[in-house]
Amino acid sequence: MSSQPDLSVEPFSPSRLAGVDFANLPFSTVFSDHMVIAEFADGRWGEPRVQPYGPLALLPNISSLQYGVSAFEAMRAHRSPTGDVLLFRPWENARRLNRTAARLGMPDVPEDLFLSSLRNLVRLDREWVPPPGMGALYVRPSFFSIDPSMRVRAAERFLFVILSSPFGAYYTAPVEALVEQRYVRAFPGGTGDVKPAGNYAPTMGIEREAQARGFSTVMWLDAVEHRYIEECGVLNVFFVVGDRVITPSLSGTFLPGITRDSAIRLLRDAGWVVEDRPIAIDEVIQWHREGSLRECFGTGTAALVSHVARIRRGEEDVVLPAVLSRKVGPFLRERLLAIMMGEAPDPYGWLDVI
Repeated sequence: MSSQPDLSVEPFSPSRLAGVDFANLPFSTVFSDHMVIAEFADGRWGEPRVQPYGPLALLPNISSLQYGVSAFEAMRAHRSPTGDVLLFRPWENARRLNRTAARLGMPDVPEDLFLSSLRNLVRLDREWVPPPGMGALYVRPSFFSIDPSMRVRAAERFLFVILSSPFGAYYTAPVEALVEQRYVRAFPGGTGDVKPAGNYAPTMGIEREAQARGFSTVMWLDAVEHRYIEECGVLNVFFVVGDRVITPSLSGTFLPGITRDSAIRLLRDAGWVVEDRPIAIDEVIQWHREGSLRECFGTGTAALVSHVARIRRGEEDVVLPAVLSRKVGPFLRERLLAIMMGEAPDPYGWLDVI
């Protein structure tokens, strides 16, 4: 399925680009010139169209607003030193979007529609991809119901929208995390391992409370025993203990991150022992007391690899070693970026060259 851009659309707005400081551009503050929209109705997909980024005309009773029938994905585009624009494993995002869609009773977005729309948008707005080493273009596909009905039922009409936004960094400093002991993010059998928009709304009030106490984000525990670490804010989390790298095993209650999967593969191929198993918060505190906890970092699309500086559970602080003394997290970030930016070979076939 094609999504060729309308040649009458202005390729980009030079006046909007003038003076943009890509390296210091805060996340989600500036958006590129265009978006792609495709509609599903009467059991089939219409042709995608490219149009200027701007408001959507939507009725207030659509089921995405009333009942959260909405899913999303996220990926990065980088500019290589030779000027190519590179997407990182976008087909995995297409497949994960459809896993989410199935959970919400939504139709599949055909992978060729997803990928051709994505490539055409990034090609058209390639001037918004920051120069090498100065950030990335964050690309956000969204998929939501536009059924004008407040009946609680599977929807029949949908929009698929892709937009993009350049940024310098998601976190500008190491993360400080507060362990949440009252509330949980996801339950077994729920939607924690896919990306409906509704997964994130219940976390925001708790995040705000943590930020009011001086923390960057929340470290979530499991819903059954309130012992086992799941996600850290928007990050999959890793601990370096002695010469091992340990990350929580996928339990069906948190997201199988594409960056997480890439990190595990890169670390193992570089010779590190990576354990993928349940991690109790008590273990982390014990590692800290024993002096064996070397690092903690998180991985995610926007944050890539972000260091964790401090974890608090109750009244006990786990203060991690200084970032300058760390080896694993810095190696991983450098290796991932080198592949994403085309500065290192891509033996895994992860890059999609635009």
